[in-house]
Amino acid sequence: MMKVLLLSSPVVQLDFDRIARVPNLGLASLAAHVDDLCTVHVADIHGLKNHREYVSRIVNGYDLVGLTAMSFQYQEALALAKIAKLSGTETVFGGYHPTLAAEEIGKSAEAALIDYIVRGEGEATFRELVQARLAGESPKGILGLSYHEKEGKGMIHNPPRPLLKVEEIRMPKRDARLITSGFYSFDVPIDCVETSRGCTQGCKFCSINLMYGRRFRRFSIERVIEDIRDAEAHGAGSIFFPDDNITLDPKRLERLCQAIIDANLTHLRYKTQASASGIASSRQLVDKMGEAGFDGVFLGVESINKRNLEFLGKGKMSNDAEKAVQYLHDNNIIVSTGLIGGNPDDDEEDLWENFRLARRLKVDFPIFYISTPYPKTEMRAELEEMGLVTNNDFTRYDGLHANLRTRHLSEEEVAYITWQMNARYYDYEWLRYNKVKSLYPKWFAGEMLRLAPFYARRKLELALGRRTPRDFFQEDLQSGELCKGVT
Repeated sequence: MMKVLLLSSPVVQLDFDRIARVPNLGLASLAAHVDDLCTVHVADIHGLKNHREYVSRIVNGYDLVGLTAMSFQYQEALALAKIAKLSGTETVFGGYHPTLAAEEIGKSAEAALIDYIVRGEGEATFRELVQARLAGESPKGILGLSYHEKEGKGMIHNPPRPLLKVEEIRMPKRDARLITSGFYSFDVPIDCVETSRGCTQGCKFCSINLMYGRRFRRFSIERVIEDIRDAEAHGAGSIFFPDDNITLDPKRLERLCQAIIDANLTHLRYKTQASASGIASSRQLVDKMGEAGFDGVFLGVESINKRNLEFLGKGKMSNDAEKAVQYLHDNNIIVSTGLIGGNPDDDEEDLWENFRLARRLKVDFPIFYISTPYPKTEMRAELEEMGLVTNNDFTRYDGLHANLRTRHLSEEEVAYITWQMNARYYDYEWLRYNKVKSLYPKWFAGEMLRLAPFYARRKLELALGRRTPRDFFQEDLQSGELCKGVT
């Protein structure tokens, strides 16, 4: 019988990984669509210390190995593909970067490591690929698939596949996971449940529209409740809803919260990402979220600067951050915010404006992103035309490294100021007001014990003149863990 192995990307943003490490939902969904055709396993390898050794050890005996990657994860996916190819298996790539860069990949030398690319929404395309391989047939007619027709001739790119009807999308197959521990939010085991796909907003920095178009598709609330129960049965005590924009339909989210309450599932801890305008649109919604068991929300605030909101494609969206944060905090919900700096006209004062906003709102975990020119996005085209893109090494395209300059700041200045904001935010004032210490006291105490000696050593080195803040900045840049500091 055919055997398929699906691998998550081992490359993560370390600052996020400290707070939450979640299993890959997309791979579990792919597994559900082929488990009646073949033996399929999912390996969430992003928590392993030596993922290459693990893959080398288990890959033998599989006929097809799937890898998924965003832009900053792509190079490591190629390294794993090389391991897979040495074992004699075929490889299939999917996810944002292979989808958006399929044409370029197909013409490159690295295409020799990739037998197939599943572009866009993968469930139906991947199923048809497995069916074709089992039948010994050509993949010529499979929509959404790229493949080699003749060795050394580049890749053939079949026409794109229309979006699936959500009724056709099967429940994820969590039993396919080979690694079932080590996934958490703070110190509670976590899993993902999606309630919708897509977003109708036109944010210029975002790749979602390039994957799904400006469409918003809703799963039935009954399916979502069933999926939550399945996640809990597989050990989850916390649920993350990774929807692209769950608050596009606030009334539906409110109905989902009521369904969670009615199903007696409020003992679980729920987290999601949401727009500030969606959350601010209804105190009743947020009260219902609190009642249902939500204790964490990531808000896409982006910027307080109207000029920057216009540039990012959010010019028509109201700036409701203050109201949104207040509603969430009133319900004892941890607030994380994405704040984007390094836009074309930003100077140092503009960057620090985001810091002051986060402080004024008493945000629990602000994430000071650096504007990133992701491939094929509208924003990248504009930044290239302005001559502001400074780096095309996609391994650094994680939102936390600078890959551009502004009209007033160099690439290094953008990165250093952003590092300073992270370094200065988590101080005694933050210790006083953050909600994490009361909601997750064990995790919080552990982090304080881990970081206290680290910060003490840095303060001592500064006091003795042995090191400078710039030294610490370079050290953190090398480690990839940027939410550290002492300045």
